[in-house]
Amino acid sequence: MSQSGDRNDPVEEVVRLLESAAGPVNPMVLLVGPPLSGITRSMYEAVQSCLPHGRLYQPSVADLVSWDLAELFSADGPHVLWLDGLSPADLVLLGRGVLDRVLPHAMVLASIDTFWSEQVLRDGSAAIAPARTVLLEYADRISVPFTLAPRERSWLREMGYPVSKGLAESLVGGENVVRHYRRGARINPEGHRLVQAAVDARRCGIHRPFHEDELQHLWEARGGSAHAFRHALDWASTIPEGATTGLLFRARGGQSEDWRVLGYAAGADNGDHGHKARPLGDDAWEQAREVFADPDDQYALGIAAHLHGRHETARLALAQAVKFSAPQDPVASAAKDALRSLETDGSA
Repeated sequence: MSQSGDRNDPVEEVVRLLESAAGPVNPMVLLVGPPLSGITRSMYEAVQSCLPHGRLYQPSVADLVSWDLAELFSADGPHVLWLDGLSPADLVLLGRGVLDRVLPHAMVLASIDTFWSEQVLRDGSAAIAPARTVLLEYADRISVPFTLAPRERSWLREMGYPVSKGLAESLVGGENVVRHYRRGARINPEGHRLVQAAVDARRCGIHRPFHEDELQHLWEARGGSAHAFRHALDWASTIPEGATTGLLFRARGGQSEDWRVLGYAAGADNGDHGHKARPLGDDAWEQAREVFADPDDQYALGIAAHLHGRHETARLALAQAVKFSAPQDPVASAAKDALRSLETDGSA
């Protein structure tokens, strides 16, 4: 049964839940917090403390849908899955049988932004019901506090890091990166436009890394010229003073050719940490629909659009996912059921 964690130390709570797990079905522990609240650190510390010899996997939910799980987990365990930065569409897929297939074999640790968790819990539609089931019935939810504990403040000072709002935010310099982002509107409008487009794509539910040509398509959809794209990307990926990352950075710890957008910047535009929320306008949704034509992306976009009250966009995106997915694809089935639910509810 789900519970909302209210303890001060999320690492201790994760360890407690993992150590108390018993029975044929493994636990799912869901860490909920804003970007850069220290969720990933909490997960690694808990696993190192509780399961130092465990096999840790970091797949996407799309991987789990397609993988042969019996073969994946055939080696000796314990097996631990880390599902980082779940989107609403991921939650729906997990609640449509994916967790039922995984939990007999592996423990699941996952994270989700507070923004999306609250959106899912507020929604009452049948289309999002599998996601609510994950949050309310499958997952032990632990809220990761953003405020620094006294020992964390002391440690940051001793290590020479700036003491800011949260531990991970202090280590990365999230507020410095956001200030760099805001100043870009004046000092480098091309780079600012590119970052804003990538941030909006994430806010529209596309959580995977972006191919460089996708970034360029987003950029050009917002009026950017092809010859200036490289200059914009260079600015967007530059690490500003007082930070350890750029607004855009290479995925997989710099080893990938694909790009991620800093979730903290997306959170700031959603209104996290006292920042003024920036509206997610019609153009952003339309550009995402045009650039991310893959059925999996259209499905993710459709679920997020529904949660934002953009019912026509949701209907169009889900219909595209159904049309261009293979009939046996779980995404096609999920999109078809979500579309049918929205039409039955009169929401699309």
